[in-house]
Amino acid sequence: MNLSDLLHARVIDATGADIGAVDDVRLVQDGPVLLPFGAAFRVVGLAIGHRAVERRLGYQLGGVRNPWLVRTILGALGKTSRYVEWKDVVTWTGEEIHITKRRDELPPLHAAR
Repeated sequence: MNLSDLLHARVIDATGADIGAVDDVRLVQDGPVLLPFGAAFRVVGLAIGHRAVERRLGYQLGGVRNPWLVRTILGALGKTSRYVEWKDVVTWTGEEIHITKRRDELPPLHAAR
């Protein structure tokens, strides 16, 4: 699997609703050792929505405070962002990812660190 295959894939919830696209992927490096690179990466979750941009720029965790206008805009866009744990993924076709939960059952992205 390539990370680029997951990015921008549409996410379909348990009711069949399209809840958005994958904006970011959360990884942990705890897999088998692959010399000379070290431990392999494993997907643990997907960021759905615009909050991923805020997190990548450092605004979500409070590391970056200014410019205030950018922080405000990204914060407003991120209110609808959600986090999907990889264990909740049922199928992945490359273009669509189907999950076991409804959108309202998913935690907000800022709550899933």
